Amino acid sequence: MKLSVLTLLAAISGVTAFQAVQPHRVGTLAKLTPLRISTGDDMSEQKSLDISKTVYSQTIKSPKDSYLAFAEKGASNAKMGKMKIFHQAVMGGAYVGFGGLLSFCIAGNIGGIAAQNPGIAKMAFASLFPVNLLLILTTGGQLFTGNSATVSAAKYEGLVTWRELWRSWGVSISGNIVGCTLFAIAAWYVGLLTGGTADLLTSTALNKCRSTFGQTLLKAIMCNWMVSLAVFLAGACNDLTGKLVGIWFPISTFVAIGLEHSVANMFIMPAALLLNVPLSIYDVLFKNVIPVVIGNAIAGAFVVAGSYSYQFGKLGKKSLQKFEKWLEAHEATIAARRAIIEAQDATSKAIRAMAVNGNNMPNKDMSKLF
Repeated sequence: MKLSVLTLLAAISGVTAFQAVQPHRVGTLAKLTPLRISTGDDMSEQKSLDISKTVYSQTIKSPKDSYLAFAEKGASNAKMGKMKIFHQAVMGGAYVGFGGLLSFCIAGNIGGIAAQNPGIAKMAFASLFPVNLLLILTTGGQLFTGNSATVSAAKYEGLVTWRELWRSWGVSISGNIVGCTLFAIAAWYVGLLTGGTADLLTSTALNKCRSTFGQTLLKAIMCNWMVSLAVFLAGACNDLTGKLVGIWFPISTFVAIGLEHSVANMFIMPAALLLNVPLSIYDVLFKNVIPVVIGNAIAGAFVVAGSYSYQFGKLGKKSLQKFEKWLEAHEATIAARRAIIEAQDATSKAIRAMAVNGNNMPNKDMSKLF
């Protein structure tokens, strides 16, 4: 009986270990099936390139499906007519202006508390600014920063052409400039850029033009890394609450750190110039706008879109094929181990049955069971 108990414990522990490395299987005796692997061709839970035709079983998509939705969003944005892209980009720029103005109005007028505790003003600004991306993503607005990632992902997956990518980037950045500038002029005209709001705007614009080209470029890369992930996470969620959470954390992170967002700066810089900040057009363009646009594009196209295409899409297809072969061999090893466990289990059952029936088996016969 000691032998049978030990054999049974070994069998149970072996099956438990098997289940631990095979999370997609149900039951200890379920048929061995291979894990799902992204090859760049299968659509996992998605059944169509048209994301509207897929009904998801959970409130959040898998990482792979999130990337597919990300690329499809880029294809949808890029394939719009020029005026449609421009219109949504103007609206997107205006929404960035709304978020920026709200943040400057609150953070710039906290008063004495902020003077003693600068982190409070920074936290207030970072907490409020994400409202702009929530408005943009839930209304279909377009930002150059987001398109630099989503349309690049669509290009990696073969969903758009080079011409559509460059058109998307060019038209969206033009629309963002128009939307942000018009909103800045409107805010200045109605007298909203006064008091603490104006003071914070002025100091922010001056600080944005004090770094070197390399420093500004790197801050722009880190910024759009977070912004692109906010778009990624919002697309991964299937309900408004999830989208809000997915947007809020990455956006508030880059704002609180003090990174560089090209579209946000398209509101800040015109507003500051309207307030007669001692900056020239040359300062604005070459000390901020140009390096920030380049850095944002690098982050969107390579750091986010490129890396996740390698992980889930066509850029990493060769690596995934190698992984498939390795997994196939691994599955065969697991199957062999499982066969041993089942044989041991059968042996222990036979021993228990003989003990219950009161049969005595000679030693030479017992040896045949092992």
